[in-house]
Amino acid sequence: MKTLAASLAILVSGAAAQADVSPDEVSVIGSWSFVANTYDNCEFTGVAHLTPGTSPDLHACELTARQACTDITYVVRQSCTAKRSGGQLIINSEIEEFLEGPPTPGYWPDNFILTIKSETRMIGALLSHGSHAAEFRRMAEGIS
Repeated sequence: MKTLAASLAILVSGAAAQADVSPDEVSVIGSWSFVANTYDNCEFTGVAHLTPGTSPDLHACELTARQACTDITYVVRQSCTAKRSGGQLIINSEIEEFLEGPPTPGYWPDNFILTIKSETRMIGALLSHGSHAAEFRRMAEGIS
């Protein structure tokens, strides 16, 4: 019973410590999955990989977005930059290639403005053909 209580205390203190982390202290470097609600009977998901950039507030990134609609699916690889500004992250993308679906000028780059909520979660908006609620979750990264 003491072991269970000690384990719970460690878990609770760890959760409290994570909740007390300032967004300015959170590293956004790594792999993230994302989802957005585009309100158009399409499913919009993807992954983003952020790497260190030329300054502490500027990161290089690559993202792959998947927009699956009833009549067509697009999978689009995009290069991007991610700029931190206080507790926010602004991602500006450029389309590199269509991995699935025909290339079209009607598919715009997927840009985001996100609020850093914790080390594992960011929320905000997808800015592409309007503004749509979006959420990023840190992906588990294995040790190699």
